Amino acid sequence: MNLMCTESQTASEDKCFAEDRAIFRDERAVKKLLETESQYVPGGDYMARSQSNLQPFMRRVVATWMLDVCEEQNCEDQVFPLSVNFLDRFLCACDISKTHLQLTGAVCLLLASKVRQCNALSIELLCYYTENSVTPEEMREWELLVISKLEWRIVAVTSFDYVDHIMEQIKWKRRNDSMLRRHMLTLISFCYIEPEFISKKPSVMAASCMLSAIRGIDPAAAAEVSAELCNLLACSAAEVDEHVTLIDALVASTTAAAAANTPEATPEKSENNNPRTTATATTVEPPVKKPYQMDCVHGGL
Repeated sequence: MNLMCTESQTASEDKCFAEDRAIFRDERAVKKLLETESQYVPGGDYMARSQSNLQPFMRRVVATWMLDVCEEQNCEDQVFPLSVNFLDRFLCACDISKTHLQLTGAVCLLLASKVRQCNALSIELLCYYTENSVTPEEMREWELLVISKLEWRIVAVTSFDYVDHIMEQIKWKRRNDSMLRRHMLTLISFCYIEPEFISKKPSVMAASCMLSAIRGIDPAAAAEVSAELCNLLACSAAEVDEHVTLIDALVASTTAAAAANTPEATPEKSENNNPRTTATATTVEPPVKKPYQMDCVHGGL
């Protein structure tokens, strides 16, 4: 009998687990998530209550850096929201210096990748993404500190955990599951970056991201989908609409900022005096994503 494992994984393979429709269609799984999610929701006012050295924008900068690392390393979708959950819960329990904020974010990424994907991010790689501002020894020491402050409760419920349940149980006439799912995951990532969503329940945030995505794809179906979401996730329509308003404002501000940073084309005359459209005289180089340097959390304020 040949027991040799011949499986192989290439960079192009989808690392996401196979869907288990028996679970995603079972309402008992959603009820269990709803029962346990409150145990993992951090306090939204921890910046004022327990953090004397940090400001909300610093947390946003670190969360954005964590998302960039996950995207560059092609991490599974659930790693980023779980790592931010670890970050917020740790900051609720421990007052740290701003010089340790990126170290904490890196450790939370390490822990989340160990919990939610097969191939965890290495300590050396995460140190590299901090431009070696932290050492492997510090990472190992703070890993124990973070996990002890979390009281070893690291299998947390995040908004991602509701996505596939919603996709299976919500009936949408104009179904395009792959596009809708991608929109939902993008909006969920945005929400986990913003400090305004720290204390929001994951179920309500998932429902709001679903409804916001539906409104952008098929506005006529929004009312019907909203009613089904509220019934499935035991939340009120007013609560979901409030979150959708916040999400839409976030998307609008992000889109406006991206448009403002896009270099405009200017007319320039060619050799035969015919105007032609070219880029501005100053060439805008694409941002370098790695190694990352965050001055605002390394004493640059």
